[in-house]
Amino acid sequence: MIDLSKNPYLQKRLAGVSLPLSSMKGKDDWGCGDISSLKEWVEYFANYDIKILQILPLWETSPREHCPYSALSAYAIDPIYISVKDVPEVEKSQNAQEILADLKPEIDNWRKNLNVQFDAIKPAKYRVLWAAYEYFEQVEQKNNTARWQNFLAFQKKNTSWLLSYAIFRTAKDLYNWSSWKTWPEELKNRQIENLKSFLIKNRRQIMFFSYIQWLAQEQLEQARKFAKEKGVFLFGDIPFGVNFDSADVWANQTKFLLDTEVGAPKDALAQGGQKWGLPAYNWSVIEEQNFNLWRSRIARACEIYDIFRLDHLVGFFRTWVFKPGDDIGAYDISDETSQKARGAKFIDAVVETAKDNLPVGEDLGVIPDYMRKFMTDINMPGYRVIRWEKDNEVFREPRNYPSASLATTSTHDTTTLKQWWEEMPSWQRANFWEMVSAQKTDGNIPYDQDVNIEILKRVLASNSNLAVFPLQDIIGTTDRINVPGTVSPDNWTFRLPYTTQEFEEKYNGIMTIFQALIRETNRQ
Repeated sequence: MIDLSKNPYLQKRLAGVSLPLSSMKGKDDWGCGDISSLKEWVEYFANYDIKILQILPLWETSPREHCPYSALSAYAIDPIYISVKDVPEVEKSQNAQEILADLKPEIDNWRKNLNVQFDAIKPAKYRVLWAAYEYFEQVEQKNNTARWQNFLAFQKKNTSWLLSYAIFRTAKDLYNWSSWKTWPEELKNRQIENLKSFLIKNRRQIMFFSYIQWLAQEQLEQARKFAKEKGVFLFGDIPFGVNFDSADVWANQTKFLLDTEVGAPKDALAQGGQKWGLPAYNWSVIEEQNFNLWRSRIARACEIYDIFRLDHLVGFFRTWVFKPGDDIGAYDISDETSQKARGAKFIDAVVETAKDNLPVGEDLGVIPDYMRKFMTDINMPGYRVIRWEKDNEVFREPRNYPSASLATTSTHDTTTLKQWWEEMPSWQRANFWEMVSAQKTDGNIPYDQDVNIEILKRVLASNSNLAVFPLQDIIGTTDRINVPGTVSPDNWTFRLPYTTQEFEEKYNGIMTIFQALIRETNRQ
């Protein structure tokens, strides 16, 4: 049986921070955190003994789609994260520099906005990057430089996903972002001769999208190297599904049930259940092919992250699906033995592919007991969200959490710690505070920094090898990342109002205390 107990990331007690890359304000970003912002925040957090930085998914999404769990591709990095100032061709291209000058007033406004303006920033970056690509063609390609050869090597190495993605992305522009189901039959069905002619006819655009992915990959590799030098591990996220209208579904149509939708049964967060708008996997085909679809995704994630979260882990054991006309849904596998078998085979493929990279299972919500037992048996970390760890409203002792687990106060889908504290009934607050402080009260305790520190300390002192906190919970704010089941311009668009220098000026006190707690609880 698999055993993750010897995984290098489980050999120490580590503390971390969760902050989406898009939320990180940098010195030179465009109003959305980019890879240069990532390096700035890595350096900042490293100064406070923070060893893990969780940044959520980075995969590209469609226009007007801000949720990173509904991606256009499970392999392609969103171009919005490219640090434009660090692209050599941007600096050398007169056209790119002129476009930048024209965009400066807009960029200044985007930087001042409290929410990320995805739908304005991304097209603007494309304008500049296209000018950079034109220079790349005219100089690097024409002279067959080492940089051009590096680009060709990247293309060759990543052909398995990159070519289909670049063709798909080009076709999306060509057909005005209509669904691939409406494309001409020969392109929709990926007929080889048609794909070849499409490739020849649209070669330049296809090369451009490959070029963008190369830039993003180079920058992320440099950021990861920088993070390792600072002793910080990047913690990423692999969404369970991909958008129906994605390069992956188009390129792997037999591996999906195209008329079936994935979701979740009703739970505490969604009393009516959830439909996610994502196609279900055709697990029989995927298993027959030795989980190669997922092995390639895991390998791709391991090129970017040190630790990765497997979103909706239970879905790999059993998936809640809605067939056409069905508003109730049901599990795709009904018997427990088959559920266990599929989940075990899947996780075996994940661990084998990931090697020393650490998978963390998102095991929140309605979870069968056998899955938690399986995770315990193989020492696969799951989540211990302190607010949900309770029996009959008696909160569990964090010192009893399993060592192979991730302890936290909140997730990107919940209220922040402060908001939860202020909204819960006083009797529940009394129960929680008794567990945290060993003091009996009536629960009428105002939320202040002392309360916040005690809760952080309790989680840091847990037995979990990993303790990762949303930055909002460390500093005691109520800014949410996402409200599940809602459509809102605030979902996924949260942006810190501070650069690292501004943040330090405002929060040096609490960060110094947090560092002291990290050391006190032996997380270094």
